[in-house]
Amino acid sequence: MNQYAMLDAVQRSLKYGAITLDQVWSDHAQVWQLLGWNQSQVKLWLGCLPTIQVRAGSNSEQTYHLEATANTGETTLADEIVALLEKAGRPMPLLQCLGKLPAGRVVTEPMLRLAAMEDARLELKGPLVKLA
Repeated sequence: MNQYAMLDAVQRSLKYGAITLDQVWSDHAQVWQLLGWNQSQVKLWLGCLPTIQVRAGSNSEQTYHLEATANTGETTLADEIVALLEKAGRPMPLLQCLGKLPAGRVVTEPMLRLAAMEDARLELKGPLVKLA
């Protein structure tokens, strides 16, 4: 399983109810070990996700929960890349795509590369991504 899929699975697991950082840390220990992340990095990642609600729980401990969103309107990273390429009308360097994504989207260059490789509408040519 790749990094993007692992993090997506962790994020989806939060839709079942509000849980504490300690619970996220222990429930997904293998993911954090594979990524080499510590608990502070997990907390930072959760706090950066626009779809995660952070609330004060019992004993003033924060809880994390996935916001209820309609799956019908949700766009994927590949959808956003396709939209950028259609607007530009030409292939683009991956790093340029990274800078043009909507604010609040937490994405790395390897995540962009993986999304482009896994989507049939996109093709990678060296540092460029183009419509297939």
